[in-house]
Amino acid sequence: MKRYLLNQSRGMLDHVRAIRRELHRHPEVGAELPRTRALVLRELAGLGIALRDDVGGGIVADLDGPAGSHRIALRADMDALPMQEETGLEFASETPGQAHMCGHDAHMAMLLGAARLLAQSRDNLACGVRFLFQPNEENQPGGARFMVEAGCLDGVSEVFGLHVWPGRPTGWFGTRPGPLMARPDSFSITLTGRGGHASAPHQCVDPILAGCHLVTQLNGIVSRRVPPGERAVLTVARFEAGTCYNIIPDTAFLQGTVRSLSEEVGNLVRRAMQDMADAVAAGMGVRAELNYVKGFPVVANDPSSTRRAVAVLREISDMVEGNVEPVMAGEDFSHYLNRVPGCFIFMGCGACAADGRGGLHNACFCLDEDCLPWGVAALAGLALDRG
Repeated sequence: MKRYLLNQSRGMLDHVRAIRRELHRHPEVGAELPRTRALVLRELAGLGIALRDDVGGGIVADLDGPAGSHRIALRADMDALPMQEETGLEFASETPGQAHMCGHDAHMAMLLGAARLLAQSRDNLACGVRFLFQPNEENQPGGARFMVEAGCLDGVSEVFGLHVWPGRPTGWFGTRPGPLMARPDSFSITLTGRGGHASAPHQCVDPILAGCHLVTQLNGIVSRRVPPGERAVLTVARFEAGTCYNIIPDTAFLQGTVRSLSEEVGNLVRRAMQDMADAVAAGMGVRAELNYVKGFPVVANDPSSTRRAVAVLREISDMVEGNVEPVMAGEDFSHYLNRVPGCFIFMGCGACAADGRGGLHNACFCLDEDCLPWGVAALAGLALDRG
């Protein structure tokens, strides 16, 4: 039984919490994370772990296991979000317009805690462990792709990662074999007509009217073109046009996202969008330009790795779900899973606020720091498992 790991991890809570709060106070966005990287390297120093900085932009650290054993990888993302924090915490972000509102500060703190615990328990390791600290998860094309291309998974047999999940209690874990998270595509459509005076629409080609028709048609793709047994989301999240109440503009601009759990469905939606944009353009006399950007691949867990992860988690917690519903958010952890087998895991971090605020990417996101030892124990348990 690995319950002892939770006790050991709880004994490290003050240290892990201090790391998380330091990271939270000083968030950095994107690929350039000098202060964050320095903290990670500082915490890994002295643990007897071989360090390689700047592997595809990230940090790679190796802890050797028994001679001849395989090696697994454990990953944490490092970047924050370009948004203003509104939590009022005493350790809230001190950097205007940047904040850890997706829990990456906790991910780093938990993986650093696991590295410390495993370094102290190296005689009990079942395998070698590679710790991956990755930048730029929040932005396409993501930092994982560049780390993989730089060889961060060379010699690795499996890869695992955790993500804090608000709305679920501390101590809860959830995952599933197969598709867990979606391919997050983005799109924009520019409609070009002919502007003029609003009192004479017959002399114009109105891109706003065309855009309204197109938005209505786009919202029918999932219900009428995607097979009922498949999942997809199409959201038009931005519609911009015009400058004044009495001017019909030359152009209208739409922007949004498509989420799908398979390449086939994502590609089907893209083709349907092009068909509809062409049809509206032909029927209403505008020019329609669709710019469609394919996002991260679908996060699809390996069944064998998922069974092993669930078994390890159930030795730590009584609240483990091994077949949760997929979610339509995206994650560039998929780049690792497309190279080697592995499993991505959701970890409960406490309830959201009663008014619904406090979820991921929300200015009031705030996790229960008592979840930190659970993450440390889970990550360490995967490296100590001999099953």
